[in-house]
Amino acid sequence: MPIALIKIIEGRSPEKKRRLIESVSRAMADSLEMPVDAVRVLLHEYPAGHWGRGGRPVSDIREKTPSDSFGAQVPDATAKLLAN
Repeated sequence: MPIALIKIIEGRSPEKKRRLIESVSRAMADSLEMPVDAVRVLLHEYPAGHWGRGGRPVSDIREKTPSDSFGAQVPDATAKLLAN
């Protein structure tokens, strides 16, 4: 049974986390040609102050960067996953 370990910054809605789990499960099942029921996904959420990027906590970066432009600093697919 494959297990996906996903670490994200807390603050996303239950619906976004549900969609993430569903899409990762389907992608793994398709890639490995196995039933989706055999895939496990574990989400570990961290406070923004416990997540660093570029030598600074993300909480500091978000305070100085409008939320609309935060996602523009990372690739589009990643931005969609990181969006609040």
